Amino acid sequence: MDQAEIIEKIAKELSISNAQSQRLLKATLREIRDLLRVGHAVTIPHLGTFDTATYEEHRGYRPATHDFVIFPKRRVPVFRTGTLLREEVYDIESNVAGAPT
Repeated sequence: MDQAEIIEKIAKELSISNAQSQRLLKATLREIRDLLRVGHAVTIPHLGTFDTATYEEHRGYRPATHDFVIFPKRRVPVFRTGTLLREEVYDIESNVAGAPT
C-alpha cells in the first residue's frame, strides 16, 4: 500500500475529500517528524512509539574503502511496536491459509 492508497482509505473512512485527507496525513507526519527532531517521543496507542536513539562516536570498518573510520555521534529515529499491534500481526501470521492450526 502506498501513500495515495492510504489517503484514499482515510478519505473514505472519514467521508472527506482526498485533498483534505492528504493534508491531514501530511500534517500528522510533519508533527511527528518535528517532535522527533527536538527529542520528544510520540506514542500512538495500539500502534507504537516513535522515538530516537543516540549512537555514540565509534570506530568501525567501512567495506567500501577497506579501512577503519570514526563514525560520528548521531541520533536516529526508531519505532517500537505496541503490544496490541504486535499481537494482532502475530495472530494474522499464525492464521495464514494452509498453516496448521
